[in-house]
Amino acid sequence: MLQRVFSNLLGPAAVMAAGTMGAGAAASLILTGAWFRYELLWVIPLILPIFVLSVDSASRVGLLNPRTGMFSQIRQHIHPTVAWLIFAINVPVHLLIGMGQMSVLTSALMSLLGFYPPEAAATADYAASYHYWEIGLSVAAGGAIVWLLTSGGYQRMQRVMTGLMIVMFIGFFIVALTGLQEISAIVAGFVPSIPEDLAVPGQQAVRSSSGSIIAIVGSALAPAALLGIPYMCADNLRGKPDLPAELRKSVLNLGVVFGGYSVFVIIAGGYALYPLDNHAAIDTVHEAGKVLVNAFPEGLGFLGPIIFTTGLLIAALTTFVVVVQVMCYFCLDMLGLDWRDAQENKSFRRLLVLWILLPAILAPFWSFPALLKVLLLMGFNAIVIPLVLVIVLILVNKRALMGEYKASLGRNMVLLAGLVLSGWLVVEKLPDYVQMITG
Repeated sequence: MLQRVFSNLLGPAAVMAAGTMGAGAAASLILTGAWFRYELLWVIPLILPIFVLSVDSASRVGLLNPRTGMFSQIRQHIHPTVAWLIFAINVPVHLLIGMGQMSVLTSALMSLLGFYPPEAAATADYAASYHYWEIGLSVAAGGAIVWLLTSGGYQRMQRVMTGLMIVMFIGFFIVALTGLQEISAIVAGFVPSIPEDLAVPGQQAVRSSSGSIIAIVGSALAPAALLGIPYMCADNLRGKPDLPAELRKSVLNLGVVFGGYSVFVIIAGGYALYPLDNHAAIDTVHEAGKVLVNAFPEGLGFLGPIIFTTGLLIAALTTFVVVVQVMCYFCLDMLGLDWRDAQENKSFRRLLVLWILLPAILAPFWSFPALLKVLLLMGFNAIVIPLVLVIVLILVNKRALMGEYKASLGRNMVLLAGLVLSGWLVVEKLPDYVQMITG
């Protein structure tokens, strides 16, 4: 039974879902629940059809053209300038995303070891000790990830990521069950409404509801997902592509699993963190770890933060792995080199090590709360996604690329809806998001 479920999920869509369910999504969703309770649950079902069909559409480009990378397709069928523009944006942004994920990973590790971010009253010795531990653990974690990704190849990575995705889904499902006693408020959260912005007591900062919406959309409609999935599908392809089967896996992984996970995390944050007096000020892994306290019987509540922090560590790892994987694809494809993830591809292995160790070394020197780092960068994704959706729309409507599988009217309408939604968020809500970040 379990083996059948695993095999039905296994594939590039599972890898992308696991990466999407990473620390970026966890940060966006947990903080959304902590700040606005259940009032933004409606955003999840709104974006799921767009998420599923946009990723599935991009995957078809790779499945039907497995010898040509996505950036090569953009150069050939749109314009080289567009390919270089997207590449130039993605390299620094995904370096920062990798740094953000590594910050969450090391912050989670340090919380498990009993080291918490220094507060204003902390001594200089404690702050220095914390920073040294952060540097050491970040580099050590980078070394462990190098071993994980270079010792097995794509197929092993795919199995590991699918397993981690299932663990994250089950973990937050258990947590969300405790919040069902507030079912009426949860159901009301699926009715579209935009709550008022939330002031942080004692600070000039404001938690913007528009910023949270942008971050949720950015965590799902990520440029890396649309640009990276064609490479993963081509790497995974054995024989002729089975597009209906791939669509079913996309619905399962990106719709059911990711959609359920997203709802569970918001419910968990809203149930466990929103009632706290300082819920507006929550922005660290240690504070967010309280999300699981109420999931355990009295006397065992101390296990909640430990299990949550471990889950967030796994979430950061999954997104970090996807970021590293897709950036290797992008860089090698743009340089005209072999981009396949294979043991014999030395260029891929060397670049993999570089993309792991560089953010691991730099992350400890980026001074910003770990969860807010990834929240900031999810918003960055929302700014870039309209351009990437335009690229997907153009490619899936070229008969020379897609043949008989050229996009249907229904698929085009969903993709256009995604373009309109992402464009509206950028034009109308970006000023609020910038104000949230700059204070």
